Amino acid sequence: MNRIITTLGLVAVTPCVLFAADTAENLNRFSLGARFGMNLRADFRNDAPIIPVTPGLPIGGVDHQYQDGYVRVDSSGNAGGKTWNWGYENSAQVVGDAMQFHSTQSQSSSLAADNGVNGRPQPGLELVYQRVLGHLPFLASARWGLEVGFGYTDIDLHDNRNATGSTTVTTDTYQLNGSLPPGAGYQGTFPGPGTLLGDTPARSTATYLTAESSQQSLSGQLYTFRLGPFVEWNFTSQLSLAASAGLTLAPAVVDYDFTEYTQAFGTTSGHSSKTSLLYGPYVGGMLRYDFTQHWGIFAGVQFESLTDMQQSIGTHTAHLNPGSLLYGTLGVTWKF
Repeated sequence: MNRIITTLGLVAVTPCVLFAADTAENLNRFSLGARFGMNLRADFRNDAPIIPVTPGLPIGGVDHQYQDGYVRVDSSGNAGGKTWNWGYENSAQVVGDAMQFHSTQSQSSSLAADNGVNGRPQPGLELVYQRVLGHLPFLASARWGLEVGFGYTDIDLHDNRNATGSTTVTTDTYQLNGSLPPGAGYQGTFPGPGTLLGDTPARSTATYLTAESSQQSLSGQLYTFRLGPFVEWNFTSQLSLAASAGLTLAPAVVDYDFTEYTQAFGTTSGHSSKTSLLYGPYVGGMLRYDFTQHWGIFAGVQFESLTDMQQSIGTHTAHLNPGSLLYGTLGVTWKF
């Protein structure tokens, strides 16, 4: 009888003892630390083709097209070697008793249409909460649980390039033959009438070395929310190693800016902002050293494979690719 009572007492007391032991293990952990994202990549592309303007042969009785105007056949068939079907854009084209028109026939450039950039390590922070849920049945020193983390990483990727290209410019000069030209912006028509211009040009061609530059950037923030299980092994009472895996949701808020300059075409620029939800799996590892029962330090590594995002301004496109993002982390932990 006494043995039965003793056995029942041990069965009743054992759960309380185990609960007290688990409580002493500090089942809740917070980790706060700096992290640096590596291998964040951006690809920049300009799909605008350089289309040369071809003015045609320097003869009369045919249509000629230029970047700053046109000289075409009129309804009279250019009677007397003159036409009223012509137009021009700016007053600098009036040279004495003549009109000058220009076309860029070719341009060679060492600035590639597309370029990839791997940025320097991108700084950020992360806060992680872990809850120990139990011991692994096959390894007494190992525990398992769930973790949730929130972090952000700055995005600052730049592509700056300079080069020298060559531009071939054709200048055709048409005689006004004493006529006064209309004001800049004039556009003559096929039926006319209008100011008459000689239809046979005198042609000159020159090739110039031209400076070119391109600046493109992606800037903003990548926020991460991750959730998954973890396993922790204790090597000593102070040193432990944890491994985790799960799913990451990552809202990205990104600005895309570009500025390009060539002597032939001047300066072009653009700006756009976009927010996208990226997602993908993660795996991580954390080595922790406890100075006291509650406080310690840690160093860790995380790998995330996230979807990408793309944004465009006209023919310019920026592609953010965090598909193989590696983080290094370092910070403090608090257990309770």
